[in-house]
Amino acid sequence: MREFPRRRTLLQSERQRQPNRMNTQPLIEHLTALRQLALAKYEADPLPTGEAAREALDHEIEAQGLKAAVADLETKGYAVLPPGTVKPVAFFDELRETLLRLAEDDSSRNLGAESGLGNTLFHLLPRARIIEEALLAPAPLALVTYLLGYRAKLSQSTGLIKDASAKPLALHADHSGKIPAPWPAVAQYCNVTWVTTDYTRENGAVCVWPGSHRFCRPVPADLVMAHDRDEVDVLEVPRGSVIVWHGSLWHGAVPRTTGGQRVTLVLPHVRDHVQAQELYWATTTPEMVERNGTRFCALMGLYSAYPWLQDGPPPTLALSARSGSQFE
Repeated sequence: MREFPRRRTLLQSERQRQPNRMNTQPLIEHLTALRQLALAKYEADPLPTGEAAREALDHEIEAQGLKAAVADLETKGYAVLPPGTVKPVAFFDELRETLLRLAEDDSSRNLGAESGLGNTLFHLLPRARIIEEALLAPAPLALVTYLLGYRAKLSQSTGLIKDASAKPLALHADHSGKIPAPWPAVAQYCNVTWVTTDYTRENGAVCVWPGSHRFCRPVPADLVMAHDRDEVDVLEVPRGSVIVWHGSLWHGAVPRTTGGQRVTLVLPHVRDHVQAQELYWATTTPEMVERNGTRFCALMGLYSAYPWLQDGPPPTLALSARSGSQFE
């Protein structure tokens, strides 16, 4: 009984010390500075809202020649932009060499052949300017806007390098584990895949279940390794292609049976209200904001209502989507 008051005193002392363990002021100052820069960008070039967002997107789709791709997203759940549509093939070659160079860094993570993913490089955006260029490429970004709206955020910037021993990647949907099922028909997540080496069956290409995005539910357990079903298509596309798909699409990858490497950049995105998987505002620099426009700021989450620390809600809170339009 005598030890109880002493223990309580120790706990009280511990609580008194805890606020001093982490100084959040540098985080507050960093995010405030970025938001101030982003706010100036917005005042000069605001993101469209309401019906104006739909009209602006229609113009982008028309200008980029993406009507067929949009139709594919609606009917199949994915669209393939062929070589020459997004960037010159030489850009994809440079991108591949950049990913291979970054793979030599100790921060890469080899998830092993059994994972179906191979050597996985996370949070690449701050590490190579070419990733920034890929993120802002107009054609795939317009399709991201069609699926997620003008306030879509980058969720990951990830490199995947598969060697000859890579196993199949189980069929899954990207909404799984992120959005409770049944999923809404309107996408909450989408994937943009940059194909820097030819996608063939032997090379371990992505496979998809066309139209499965309309099921609005996860892949059943008895189908996760059903790569050979008639409903599943292997996307055999040449390097220089970009694939965009809806977060509800069932997809995976077939096993690699050939030598060499399959090198891919994946840029998943989320709607503004969904938590991004990687923390971009923490690694975004003022220089990155200054050299880009309003859309880049949105992709970094700088117009999102959240997060905040002791400083409270940011001035950009008022810039979050309000009209209810899926294209905001």
